[in-house]
Amino acid sequence: MTIGKQIILYLAYGIMITVNALANILPINGYQTGEISDTYEVFFTPAGFIFSIWGVIYFALLLWLLSFSFKKQTLSSGQFWGFLLTCLLNTSWILIWHFLLDGIAFIVIFLLLLSLIFLYQAQKRTTPSKLYLIPISLYLGWIIVATITNFSYWLVASIGIEVNLQTIVTYVLLSLATLLGLGIAYFFKDWAIILVFIWAMYGIVTKNLPDHQSIAIVTAGLTVILILGSIISFFLNRKTAKKNPYHF
Repeated sequence: MTIGKQIILYLAYGIMITVNALANILPINGYQTGEISDTYEVFFTPAGFIFSIWGVIYFALLLWLLSFSFKKQTLSSGQFWGFLLTCLLNTSWILIWHFLLDGIAFIVIFLLLLSLIFLYQAQKRTTPSKLYLIPISLYLGWIIVATITNFSYWLVASIGIEVNLQTIVTYVLLSLATLLGLGIAYFFKDWAIILVFIWAMYGIVTKNLPDHQSIAIVTAGLTVILILGSIISFFLNRKTAKKNPYHF
């Protein structure tokens, strides 16, 4: 990696971290990030402590950047532009979210999701080691959940769907998330993404248990299905690999 590209990536990362920190320290527009989330009762939202995963993600991304500085990886064009775009969109989302533009925030976080999928594929193409894929996997897994959460928030805050309809939508979104998780477990064998899904669903159970027990119970059941299904996928993939050792 050239020194110029290295400086650009670290600057982009630093700006992203700074804006995210200032969003709660100042706070931006007089609101803390979680405070905005709590303005409306959105069922597909994890409990507050679940968002501590951001610390893990940002630390993992720093290690990912350092792997280029210490020449453990060779930076590709896809990795460079993919990461740069994710930093830009992440920073933009924070600013838009804090100015209560939830519809635009949903569009931005969806674009962030697409840019992370691009970065994920670029990482897999460039480096065969799964170790350096973990930071991107954690980030991607969480943004998948965050995109669904943003969509749910938009439906409640801007569209104004009523409780009964939100309950049905939540069941549908939880089911889709579970199916997506099972698909990732079977086809991509990416445990980092699955663990993020499980962590988020645990948070949804925790938040809804006091007042919306039916949602909590359904979420808990789907979480068990995701865990068991992922384990079964793991053994099925191992069995297939043993039968076809030269299959790639």
